[in-house]
Amino acid sequence: MTNFRTRRSRTALGAGVAIAGLALAGIAAPAQAAPTEAGDPIPPHVFAPYFFNDNPTDELFEVSQESGAQYMTLAFLETLQPGDCTVYWNGRSDSPIGPTYSDGIEAIRAAGGDVFPSFGGARTGSNGTELADSCTDVNAIAREFIRVIEAYDFTRIDLDIEGGSLTKPGADAAIDRRNQAIKIVQDWAADEGRTVEFVYTQPTYASEGLNAGSMKLLRSAVEHDVELAGVNIMTFDYYDAVSNACRRGDGPPHDMAASTISAGTALHGILADLYPDKSDSELWGMIGIIEMPGNSDFGPCEAFSTEDAVKVLNWAIQKDILALSFWVLQRDARGLNGAEPYQFSRIFAPFTHGDNEAQTTVTTTVKAGPLSLEADLAPVVLPDVTLDGTDQVVSGALGQVTVVDARGTGAGWSLTGQASDLRAPAGDHVLDAANLGWRPAASVAAGGDLAGDDVAVSAGEDQPPGSGLDEASTLCSATGAGSGGSFDCSADLDLGVPSNTTPGTYTGVLTLTLI
Repeated sequence: MTNFRTRRSRTALGAGVAIAGLALAGIAAPAQAAPTEAGDPIPPHVFAPYFFNDNPTDELFEVSQESGAQYMTLAFLETLQPGDCTVYWNGRSDSPIGPTYSDGIEAIRAAGGDVFPSFGGARTGSNGTELADSCTDVNAIAREFIRVIEAYDFTRIDLDIEGGSLTKPGADAAIDRRNQAIKIVQDWAADEGRTVEFVYTQPTYASEGLNAGSMKLLRSAVEHDVELAGVNIMTFDYYDAVSNACRRGDGPPHDMAASTISAGTALHGILADLYPDKSDSELWGMIGIIEMPGNSDFGPCEAFSTEDAVKVLNWAIQKDILALSFWVLQRDARGLNGAEPYQFSRIFAPFTHGDNEAQTTVTTTVKAGPLSLEADLAPVVLPDVTLDGTDQVVSGALGQVTVVDARGTGAGWSLTGQASDLRAPAGDHVLDAANLGWRPAASVAAGGDLAGDDVAVSAGEDQPPGSGLDEASTLCSATGAGSGGSFDCSADLDLGVPSNTTPGTYTGVLTLTLI
């Protein structure tokens, strides 16, 4: 992945939300869909994580395929400098609208997915390069939105308005002209027969909802007859008492999933006040959630885990919200806080669905069991030996034993055997334990069809008489992810009888140890 520098942090203005969800470990990405035509609407309930590359090389399709994220939010569009009315990808003059990312977007659409852009971002709130902050001409702002839409046939626009964009001098005027420009674009889209949706992305508190600047932004949208498709809330970097106390060492960390649910519920109440004619389900259908996998800027005080992601998915499906997302795919690729690369993407991917589909969750709790040895071994009686002046070998079979690894850890195990000397009680004569050898065999026990080909067991090496079981030797073993399940292990025993052995009945003990 390309190294990136800009983080999706927020100023002390913001706070966050947390989510809840479903998923058994290893949920697969959805199967590849039929090609999506440019200009097709984004699904009404979509998982669309952010893709960010501050030095844009077009890796969109490769990342989509690797992660299973069919839809992406492409960050960020901003002007080169304050006062400009033309946007570039990440404010870079070498990344103009049109050529940049066009191949990747086309490939994603051909594979059944889509991409939509995000204007703004955290840094534009402080450097003045967010489009409506930078450009004071409402019509020019609207024309720039339309230019971007037409260049890529985008059908959804994300507006990530944060920090100084909501609080600095002149913020109120910028808020109004942004919404005025959106209204112009929506009227144009209606005349053109185009689908163009706008969503705002905002900081949030864990329970109180949006800050004063965010509320001005949404009230202005209502006042200017803007039809918002939804509001995304960033459920991290809460800058609240819990996060600050934890960072000082004075309190516990955030429960990130619970905080998401609380913040989403608070936003639902805000939207109900702004849109009193909408139904409860319509209001939930306007809410989007943006998480940050792993640690936020507050470190382990705000650590979003894969378990949190499962809870968030469950909650999002239950409420049938607008969108799930996270910042950012490049983070997920690294595997954070013990997660596998792209594990968060795999958990959230099944959320994408249309209004003509219904979803529910299926949950089970799998509890760890023991590592155990099942054996009902009868005494092994080897054939009699008649001395003839030569060394001889007699053979027999060790009964089958079964190893059951129900721990679910993939930690691996080994079953070893070690023999005592064989003794004849009359006269205390001895056959050395090294004279007892074996030829191990092992197999996966019946009934493991669902485990797949990864489950495997290995037999230990043959130990011939003379260099046999006087020391611990492996009968069978399994390692890694393939070590869970039931396995049958057995061996043929070979006892070497030296030519000078004193006649008698010799008995020893073979001890099997599972570790």
